[in-house]
Amino acid sequence: ESKLTRRRFLAVTGLALAAPTILPGCATGRGGKVAPSNRITMGIIGAGWQGTGNMGAFLGQKDCQVVAVCDLDSRRMEDAKVLVNGVYAKKTGKPFDGVRGYLDYKELLANKDVDAVLISTPDHWHALPAITAVEAGKDVYLQKPTSLTIAEGRALSNAVHRTGRIFQIGSQQRSAFQWR
Repeated sequence: ESKLTRRRFLAVTGLALAAPTILPGCATGRGGKVAPSNRITMGIIGAGWQGTGNMGAFLGQKDCQVVAVCDLDSRRMEDAKVLVNGVYAKKTGKPFDGVRGYLDYKELLANKDVDAVLISTPDHWHALPAITAVEAGKDVYLQKPTSLTIAEGRALSNAVHRTGRIFQIGSQQRSAFQWR
């Protein structure tokens, strides 16, 4: 059984978002349970329709656990918590209340229990949370577009290269592109 690295995880998840498919565990070589120490913990920044749609790809990964959700709208944030807790309750057959909610993405990024983040904020608000995330030591999957300006894109690219974090951009409709 091969161990799933963060880089491979983000690549696989990007493909899952690009062309969602359902494969049995035996097809991916990851049947059975994954120890918590081998799981990537995810934070979700942006819990609108696109964010919760993208979050589904992470919720389906055995090697990943969503532990935090963030949205400026407290109702969306609470709805996302209920959604994630419900998925994990269904998987375990027991009540689950292990997802933390945030209204400020910077507070989510300060959480040392979060390894990586999915950013699905409105288009004009992609670059700054992504830069802040890589500077906080988080790997990032960013919903397209990367930025609205060349300067924002350059600043994000520089931050990714400077920090050495894994950064991937994509959408549910198109293939993903990964920088490293």
